[in-house]
Amino acid sequence: MKKQKPFFKGILGFTRADDEVLAKEADASIYRWWWEFMRLSPVFWYARTRGIEPVDPKIAETYSLVGDLSDDMFYRWWNTTGRYSFAEAKRPHKVEVLDLNNLDQHSFKEKAFYLEIPLTIRRETILKQVKKMLDEYHDGRSLDLAGTTSAKLKLFTKRYRLRTIELEYWVLLYRMLYSKIEIWRIGDRLQISPHLKIRGLHGWDESPLFGRLSSITGRYLYKAKFSLNNLVYGNFPNTTKLNFGDDFMPFGKKHHADYLKATELDTKEFKSEFYLWLKEEYGNILKHEVIKRNNLTGAYRMPDGKVRKRIPKFISGESDIIS
Repeated sequence: MKKQKPFFKGILGFTRADDEVLAKEADASIYRWWWEFMRLSPVFWYARTRGIEPVDPKIAETYSLVGDLSDDMFYRWWNTTGRYSFAEAKRPHKVEVLDLNNLDQHSFKEKAFYLEIPLTIRRETILKQVKKMLDEYHDGRSLDLAGTTSAKLKLFTKRYRLRTIELEYWVLLYRMLYSKIEIWRIGDRLQISPHLKIRGLHGWDESPLFGRLSSITGRYLYKAKFSLNNLVYGNFPNTTKLNFGDDFMPFGKKHHADYLKATELDTKEFKSEFYLWLKEEYGNILKHEVIKRNNLTGAYRMPDGKVRKRIPKFISGESDIIS
């Protein structure tokens, strides 16, 4: 018996011819950004580095499904974990012809409607009438496709824009690495809105563009934070408001103080273990993303050029001069 290929609701077309093609398609899909966000989760990082499971059953279940997030290569994680956690256990139902002679053996669907289609009228007429009935019985655009998933890790929704999620990710990573930088500078460095040109301007009183860029970038940031919080419960992509209060103790009272100290980002007194890991793991990645988004690749490659010397202060927000 031929083994069925796995299929995924987060990849257009569901299946691919072979594992290599599937991995490439996954890398360009929502699953790539799910993985990227998971690696930024302080909860998952602490659980992994301390070898301690979260006390919340749902968080613990999600953590067990995400596998080893220490590897910085998506392809390896996908082949060992992602393709199994995101695979659908059941294939979508298909339209089929009823065998009138064996109706007692037919497995009727829980949510379906059945038609009698006369074959003595034109195809165009049939299609027109079927479409009219579909409009009456089918949920159309309001159909929750994500709600029908049978995967272990389930998409919260299929209504998302990858570019938006990508920008949310970069803004969040930037803030995590540079907690004191002004939000408009994050938007400027990442070229969130390239038409808002504010370099060289001298403050909020001179131009309303500062406020506009701050608002746009800030919106990406708070949605990214909500995504990161919802993610630990297995809900992604989900920007529904979810803030963790003082009662959020993912590892219980016993480990809570150590968890807070180990994952603290907004402090001048010391650099937490989580921050140091982020800096080592993502410092150069963020730098090259900023270089790419500002079209500085060629200038940065010049060993004694101005861009190479100025890029550290430019990224940290200490200077707005780059070329």
